[in-house]
Formats: sequence, structure tokens, C-alpha cells
Amino acid sequence: MAVFHKLNKFCDARGWSLNDLHNIARKNILNPTDATTPYEDNVYDLRNCQVNYSILHPGVIKAWHRHKNQDDYFCVVHGMAQVGVYSDEGGAEKFFIGEHNPGVVHIKAGEYHGLTAVGTKPVGLLYLVTNIYNPHLPDEERAPHDSFVGHDWWLPENQ
Repeated sequence: MAVFHKLNKFCDARGWSLNDLHNIARKNILNPTDATTPYEDNVYDLRNCQVNYSILHPGVIKAWHRHKNQDDYFCVVHGMAQVGVYSDEGGAEKFFIGEHNPGVVHIKAGEYHGLTAVGTKPVGLLYLVTNIYNPHLPDEERAPHDSFVGHDWWLPENQ
């Protein structure tokens, strides 16, 4: 089941910042009881982690996919997003993260996940993955966005 880790937002006259995305991932990787996955052979090493940044436009639903050998840590640094996580054990979960609710969603190996922008601004997603991406042998299994939930599940709840 996915876990939400609240981040502190530091604000002053210059703007704002979020800290400790790497520290949250590091604690989970170094403490295997917090990083358990349905796959017994997953052993993570900080040297194999990769940090990525992605922009998601409003109206796009980027879901579902999962990884067998990789945990993901999602942190939205620009805009607001609805992150969806699905597992057979926990069902479908929603997390609303971003500028107004800063935090990190830890998505464990084997959990399907995806996201969509909330509102009219693009979403800036900073994410850490526990294995370096290999374009020749991607660790990714995809499913259509309405596989586990209806299309309406991804729409704003006031529409």
C-alpha cells in the first residue's frame, strides 16, 4: 500500500522550497521493513537510484503502470496533482499532492500508479526511482487508465 510522507514547505520573501525527498527515500531503502514489496528479490542500493523531472499537461491522465523491481517516490513541485495507486490488496487510493499539500508518495514495487493534473496549471513532477531506467529493457507493465477504476475516477470531484 502506498504511503504519503508530508514535507515541510519553507517560505520567505524570496519564495519557497521543499527539502528531504532524498532523505525519505534513503530511510526507506536503508530500512527494509519499510520498503517491503511483493517481490522477495528486491534489494535497493542508493547508487542505483535515479532522480527525474517530468511535466504533465492539464487534461492528461498518465496511468496505469507498475514496476517489478523498482519503488517510486513522487513529489509534485509545481501545480497540484491527483496521484492514483492501485494494488490488489489495497484497491485504488488517491493522493492530492503539490504546492498546496507538499509531500512524497512512496509507491512500492508491484503497485500500479499514475497521475493527472488538478486545475489548469501543468504539473511539475520530481521523482526518485530505486533503479536506473534501462530503455532497452524497461521494468514497466502498462494498463489502460480505466482498467481498475472508471474514467470518472480521474476527473475533478466537483464536475
